[in-house]
Amino acid sequence: MHYKVMKNYSDNPSKPIRVLAGEELVVIEESNPEGDWPNWVLCKGTNKQGWVPKQLLRIVGSSATMLSDYHAIEHSLIVGETVVAQSELNGWVWAEKTAAPGQFAWAPINHLERLPTSHRG
Repeated sequence: MHYKVMKNYSDNPSKPIRVLAGEELVVIEESNPEGDWPNWVLCKGTNKQGWVPKQLLRIVGSSATMLSDYHAIEHSLIVGETVVAQSELNGWVWAEKTAAPGQFAWAPINHLERLPTSHRG
């Protein structure tokens, strides 16, 4: 899926959380299910803290186990850029910029507009 950036974005974390399948975390809080970013869980691990997609966690009480690997690295976006999305999760797309092939990161879908097939580039 190809998208054009419609709104600048640069709120990427300086130390994005990276967690591996099987890793144990402590649940700090869950996002508001009625808010802009449902299904995110703020977790803490050894020397790390960050928001993780709820679908990638097995939560029991205040403990969570990662079901798959996850890295919260984010793209900085500039209006007019295009990205190619590989997957979508909780309002974000895992994508590469067409100007930087092979560099994948997350981008907020509310800053993007899906391009019709004839306008991809």
